[in-house]
Amino acid sequence: MKKLLLLLLITVTQAHILNAQGSRFADSSFIINLNQQIDNYVVEHDIAALDKLYAADFVFSHGSGKVEGKQGWFKSVAKGSFISRQHDSVTVELHKELAIVRGKLAVQKKSTDKTERYHLKYVRVYVYLDKRWQMLSHITTAEWHEAD
Repeated sequence: MKKLLLLLLITVTQAHILNAQGSRFADSSFIINLNQQIDNYVVEHDIAALDKLYAADFVFSHGSGKVEGKQGWFKSVAKGSFISRQHDSVTVELHKELAIVRGKLAVQKKSTDKTERYHLKYVRVYVYLDKRWQMLSHITTAEWHEAD
């Protein structure tokens, strides 16, 4: 029953995102849902879905200092082993065709012999381009790892 409810919730959320994508008049809850859905697609390795949700000139600034563009990030996603990427404490500063998102992200990632758990604070910028909302930038502002 729980799995059925979760599947229904995911389907409704995805339909809401797809329906609202054609409108620049998003609200904070739409952007928050889009923000989480993007990371759900990262966990699922769904590059086709992500390609539509990241701007062509997307830049990812990692907590390690590494900076990569859209294609570099997609290579990381494709070979990545994320178990989950869950957002918390998300706030949205919404402008006409721009949204600035701040929040925390809890990440679980499978490595060769263990599950890594780390957290980060971030700023993300979304822009309304080509009749849809797209992530333009992700900047990790703080990162910390859980001890084994």
